[in-house]
Amino acid sequence: MKILGHEETKEIIRLYLDKKYSSYSLLFEGKDCIGKKLIALKTAKGFLCEKRYGFGCDSCESCRLVRNTISNIYDKTDLNPHPDIKIVSPEDGKEIKIGQIRDVISFLKLKTKEGKVVIIEKAERMNRESSNALLKTLEEPPENTLIILTTSNQNALLPTIVSRCQKIKFRPLSKEEILSILKLKGVDESKAKILASLSEGSMCLPMMILNNENLFKYAKDLYNLLAVKNLHPEGIINLAEILDRLETNEIFIIFDILEKIIYKKSLKGEVPLGLYENFLDEYSLFKKAVEKGVKKKLAVEGLYFNLKT
Repeated sequence: MKILGHEETKEIIRLYLDKKYSSYSLLFEGKDCIGKKLIALKTAKGFLCEKRYGFGCDSCESCRLVRNTISNIYDKTDLNPHPDIKIVSPEDGKEIKIGQIRDVISFLKLKTKEGKVVIIEKAERMNRESSNALLKTLEEPPENTLIILTTSNQNALLPTIVSRCQKIKFRPLSKEEILSILKLKGVDESKAKILASLSEGSMCLPMMILNNENLFKYAKDLYNLLAVKNLHPEGIINLAEILDRLETNEIFIIFDILEKIIYKKSLKGEVPLGLYENFLDEYSLFKKAVEKGVKKKLAVEGLYFNLKT
């Protein structure tokens, strides 16, 4: 799988791999959905390569198995993965627990010819117990191991964990890079330009919209109701009933899209800047209300009427 962008970052990683250390502990920091996990897997390929060649020779059996692992993750194939790569993610999308880190420690103790690789995604989600358990391994990593932590916020990690890793910063993707990625996914140019304009350097929002295009439609419908001068009670009531049937995270995605639309429109002078500032205040109250269990329909209607009066 082709990696677009991060050329300087990839070169830094390549230089580390060329040193052929017996063990590595790396911390990849940058926005979500910008390719940190994929580059971590490519780094694993280089580390496990039988020839220890850059990001991998792509001809040895180890490289083939890492490619299988990458294909399974990104193309949903069912190929034989590399047995010496372990990927850890937050359980139920919430936190990384001590049991998961204990599994990591046991995994790293098993010796193999090429070595062992552990990739911990969203490492900031480790709770205190799991963080402390990992810390000991980072202090004295087993030989022939590569540990990669990925995070969007290194400040949420224990300072002692950060200090024991080589920090590698990932910059946000440019609009041109996001456009190229979207085109590779078969998105037509006009839609790709719209999605890139909302991206803020990350593929998170574009992919959410591609996976459910109604989210963008509902955000535009909400914007249209807010942008016109007159009140449209029937319009907001009908839309609020539709939104009420969605999951909470989908509602928040819609409002994240809406926030970006209002911001860009305010910069162009198409809506008053005050609308954007008021929206941010109301959205904060809206989120707190929904998280406390207020019915989504009532919260949407309340936000609308507060902004229109």
